[in-house]
Amino acid sequence: MEFSIPTPFQHWPAAFRIIFVVVGCLVTFFSAVAADKSIDLKSLPAPNRVVVPKLHGPVTVDGDLSEAVWTKATVLSPFVQNDGSGPEREKTVVRVWYNDTALYLGWTCTDSDIQATFTARDSKFWEEEVVEFFVIAGSLDRYYELQWSPFGGVFDAIISNKMDQSGVSTNFTGDWGFTAKGMKSAVKLKGTAGNSSDKDESWQAEVIIPFADLGEGAPKPTTVWRANFYRFNRAKGQEPELLSWSPTLLPGFHQPMRFGYLEFGE
Repeated sequence: MEFSIPTPFQHWPAAFRIIFVVVGCLVTFFSAVAADKSIDLKSLPAPNRVVVPKLHGPVTVDGDLSEAVWTKATVLSPFVQNDGSGPEREKTVVRVWYNDTALYLGWTCTDSDIQATFTARDSKFWEEEVVEFFVIAGSLDRYYELQWSPFGGVFDAIISNKMDQSGVSTNFTGDWGFTAKGMKSAVKLKGTAGNSSDKDESWQAEVIIPFADLGEGAPKPTTVWRANFYRFNRAKGQEPELLSWSPTLLPGFHQPMRFGYLEFGE
């Protein structure tokens, strides 16, 4: 819903103009909220589900994903717009597997315009380009948010999420003081980040997340966790893409009731 400004608006007293704009903004805001509330949650498709294989093999964390074990991993693709509005412009692939001590993620992001400048830990990487992993081993109201940027930057936080009776998030806060001390990651670029004048090819992120960093032991076969995989993709002159493996179809990424299911295999 939009509100229109009457023609003689510029002649109104300043105080009236301010009140009019504020009221108009509130009308727009509450209309959007009402629209969100009108979503029939029962009509939404079930979140994605995948079996994560238990594998063994040497890995050098260099962003290359060339070791043989990666060819046996579960492949998550394609990604789609998180709001369900359409497919991704550029392909995103995630490979996932685990062993007795850790979860392994291998990201491959086709990217013709790699955009990144941030490097400091816990930077706001989502303002540029980033891949994200949200994972829950227990209650839906508490989970880990992990991110990796094209320049190898890392974000790690514990999220506390408040949800209404239907399970839709109403508010969330993050503990940015958390550090995944045993996590290892590396990124490999095929292109030049931060230079939109040339054409890039892709970037890859290779990640090992010890279960101990998630406060868990190794999951037993058939154990199911909730998780989602996201990507912010940007290109000069185009709208940012907010992509996900299992789209929440609700406002934002922080909708744990809509996260996918990770079943740990044999």
